Amino acid sequence: MAEQESESVRLRATIDRLRGEVEGQRRAMRTRAVIEQAKGILIERIACTPDEAFSHLVQLSQDSNRKLVDIAADLLATVAPPEAEQLLPPAAPRSARAEPGPAAGAPAADTASADTVTGDFAARYHVAASALASAESPDELAARLTETALAPLGVGAVALTLLEPDGALRLVASHGVPAHQLSQWQRIPPHTSLPLTDAARGGATVWVRGRTEFGTRYPDLKGEDLVPGDTVCALPLRTGEQLIGAMKLGWPGTFRADRATERYLSALARLCAAQLLRVLAPGGEDGGAPVPAGEPWFRAVLDALLDPVLILHGVREAEGKVTDLRVAHANAATIDLAGRTGQDIAGRLLSELYPGMVSSGTFQRLLDVAVSGVPYQGEAEQYIEIVGGAVHGSTMTLHATPFLDGVLVSWRTHDEQERRDQQLAQAQRLAGLGTWQWEVASARMDCSPEVFRLLGLPGRAEPGTLTPAEAEAAVAPADRAAVRLLAERLLAGRASGTLEFRVVRPDGVTRSVRATAETVPGSGDDDVLAVHGVIQDVTAWRHTEKALADTRARLAEQVRRTAVEHRAVRALQHALMDVPSGPSADGLDMAARYLPAERDARVGGDWYDALTLPDGTVLIVVGDVSGHGLRAAAGMAQLRDALRGLAFTGVQPDELLHLLNEMLCHLGGDFIATVVCGRLDPARRTLVWARAGHLPPLLVHDGVARYLEPPPGPLLGARPGAVYRSGVLTLEPDDVVLLFTDGLVERRDEGLDRGLERLIAAVEEYRVPGIPGLLDHVLRRLGAPNPQDDTCVIGIRPS
Repeated sequence: MAEQESESVRLRATIDRLRGEVEGQRRAMRTRAVIEQAKGILIERIACTPDEAFSHLVQLSQDSNRKLVDIAADLLATVAPPEAEQLLPPAAPRSARAEPGPAAGAPAADTASADTVTGDFAARYHVAASALASAESPDELAARLTETALAPLGVGAVALTLLEPDGALRLVASHGVPAHQLSQWQRIPPHTSLPLTDAARGGATVWVRGRTEFGTRYPDLKGEDLVPGDTVCALPLRTGEQLIGAMKLGWPGTFRADRATERYLSALARLCAAQLLRVLAPGGEDGGAPVPAGEPWFRAVLDALLDPVLILHGVREAEGKVTDLRVAHANAATIDLAGRTGQDIAGRLLSELYPGMVSSGTFQRLLDVAVSGVPYQGEAEQYIEIVGGAVHGSTMTLHATPFLDGVLVSWRTHDEQERRDQQLAQAQRLAGLGTWQWEVASARMDCSPEVFRLLGLPGRAEPGTLTPAEAEAAVAPADRAAVRLLAERLLAGRASGTLEFRVVRPDGVTRSVRATAETVPGSGDDDVLAVHGVIQDVTAWRHTEKALADTRARLAEQVRRTAVEHRAVRALQHALMDVPSGPSADGLDMAARYLPAERDARVGGDWYDALTLPDGTVLIVVGDVSGHGLRAAAGMAQLRDALRGLAFTGVQPDELLHLLNEMLCHLGGDFIATVVCGRLDPARRTLVWARAGHLPPLLVHDGVARYLEPPPGPLLGARPGAVYRSGVLTLEPDDVVLLFTDGLVERRDEGLDRGLERLIAAVEEYRVPGIPGLLDHVLRRLGAPNPQDDTCVIGIRPS
């Protein structure tokens, strides 16, 4: 064993050494990349060989007593790319930065801000660019960003998040953030107000200095934020015009950034955004980059939709405010008011394409969706655009939802009347409702398509006509007279009427329908121009009413039977269980209590018995028959009578239970039972007892209660040939023994152990002599009656 442990230690040491060597090689590769770039610049400027360029760099390092990589970084700073030259301050002369900056990872001073490292910004930018280019995972990217570019500013923690299609931010990388914070901030909902979400939504840098300011600006945040620190900064991650997420930095102490530092951080954010998309590209080990509108599979999904869909990217000003929306993609179904397709409008600004949207306020609503992240669901509106001098208009319903850094818009063009017809047809179909109109002067009735379906006639997609004779032929023969009578009354001047009748469809199916009609009066008092009405299928209602009536009748009968059975059970239990309380003739203080279940339907087979035998011993029994109701009560009576008869033979409790078990197994009864029984000799104060799957008795001696160790014994009626054993207990004067059923201690909302503990506590706190008082106290403390089960308890105390 010792050799194995020693081998394991050597293996771990080897792994740690190899890991350190790999990390050292990675740092060397990053340093070598900066030096090689600096050599290339010297080769171009002074027309020397690579070896001469390297020797020149070595000489400069020795003369200035600085690291070779720092000399190379200074040289790279003089040829910073255009983006870096715009965002970073020019490198200061060496004399201006003779004092060394803070060590990596050290917090910056309150007043010095980043001034002590201002001259190194461009150099650090190049070092960071080289380090980030070789990162292979998001977390490695965050670590290298911190080590090479942010730690000298005192940054202690970094978090990188990506914008998801619904506007939420997903945490993809971090460095220096505690593990419990990472597990709680994997996804930030779109409407949460935090520095990260504010930066992503507004497109501008957000600074929060001090916990007091943080609590004032974000009062709803409970607990710690994602990135720890007294000063935090959130910057938008942007690639070109597209905003893809946000980055958050944390300083352990107070940090004041000047203009140059803010420009430096903004440049790092753009650099980090580009590299983050690279490591998250499909096929990388950390897949899951945001869904770009240009992905072929995504375009194919949009092209399969029937309605037009536009993906709009936000166009932001320098300070991050969204001022316009650009069409990034339009699906195949896109045709605008002017008849232009998706290819015609892709890449153009929304304000230029649809000036009518700008004047009507719809354009501003779309901007609000991009800024606030709250979807917009418009109703049918009239849209008008003037394109090429021509006026185009249509009624449309427009919906917009946040999507990445912009908005996803879809719309449906429709006529107002068409929309209402569709709604009416849908309502009629769902309600099984049809409409009809009969012009009295005409020989035909105009009917909606649903009328034909109700009557079982050939289906029609459009309204059609029926003659009164065709309609009457569909009515069941027994109901035609009532239909004709209602028609005559309506034609005679009755204003309205309702009638329920049956229709027989050509397929033989009979349906119940209800017709409601009203008249359109003419110029005279009794003239009727037309009759309008609706017809509705009420077959399902009638079936439901019949089923409910049948159910009510069955329930009433069941209630009656249950009441009869309950009265029989009550009478049987009271007849069988009647043990007198108080001192008995043989010197025993004994009492018993029986409480039925709180719910009458749960009255079951719990029972007890106490019987003085010819030899002077007392038989004491408590049992529980499975089930509830009359069958359980009958089983209880059967067991009680059999046990009494067997007890008179003089057998001990274990043999008595054995005989009861054999009887139940032989008779093949449909119930099982638990029993605990004992023979108490009052003169000798000895109790011989046995049990069959029942809870053991409780002994109270000198005010201390404990449960007796139960001898083995399975349930009665479970299996033939079961073996039972007896236990012998010698009682002292004033000892109390309680036998009880599980209804006393079992409750649905707690375990059995808890109920047994509550019984011991209730017994031990009662100090007044007398078994009846003890039992009443126990029942009060344990909250009897049990709502689910009967309760039996019997107590004895020898004198």
